[in-house]
Amino acid sequence: MPSIPQAYDDLLVPRIFAPWAEVLLDRTSIAPGMRVLDVATGSGPVARAAARRAGAAGHVTATDIAAPMLEVARNKPAAEGSAPVTYIQSPAAPLRVTNGTFDLVTCQQSLQFFPDRLAALREMKRALRPGGQIAVAVWTGIEDNEWFTAIQKALLTTLGAEAAKVIEAPFRWPQAEALKRTIEAAGFEDVWLTREEGTLTFENGIEQAIEALIAMPIAPILATLPKAHYEAVIDRLRIEAQPLLQGGALIGKMASNIAVASNLL
Repeated sequence: MPSIPQAYDDLLVPRIFAPWAEVLLDRTSIAPGMRVLDVATGSGPVARAAARRAGAAGHVTATDIAAPMLEVARNKPAAEGSAPVTYIQSPAAPLRVTNGTFDLVTCQQSLQFFPDRLAALREMKRALRPGGQIAVAVWTGIEDNEWFTAIQKALLTTLGAEAAKVIEAPFRWPQAEALKRTIEAAGFEDVWLTREEGTLTFENGIEQAIEALIAMPIAPILATLPKAHYEAVIDRLRIEAQPLLQGGALIGKMASNIAVASNLL
């Protein structure tokens, strides 16, 4: 069985985080030769996408607090013509980077987890050069993210509210205006918000989607369940997922808030 970081990279990154990395970068002014910082990079999908766009004359620095995730990221091959990527183990606050270094700072689907969001944003601002740009993505509510809603319902029915809270965690800061206000409080200006929609596809259907549970935060809970309880969760999940099945695939809608802002000072 692969490690959780490797399973995350194999099962979730190609279907969620790599496609959404392109959406995030499409909303920025990234250009060849830029210096980019990706905060909470995980296994590096945004960093690699930024490296392709920044090109050989650019440079990407990617930070994460989790050494196992960074190890997966470092072991992935670089695309031809991409900017070099430097991976640094670091919390979001304080960031282990120098002041005023970067043209663009990105943070995909992590700000909602930080214990001090404002401090993290202030660190991102510190890292930016004057005139630089920040781009942050945070999921909207779980009700907009259909596969995760199916998981939530299955957990509520079989294991109760405490277990369901684990899968709800990535979706607990869905208010776009709250995101905007926090970015402004960190000192950024010209904050631009957009709500983006997409789909999550498990091309081989429900069993592939169930396999991907090993890469999600709920995996440790599922691993400790007696066999009968685990099977009850999976049976209920198959029921909740029925509306998402199209042919042989499972396809669920997803939605994210994206905020882009300038460091004008």
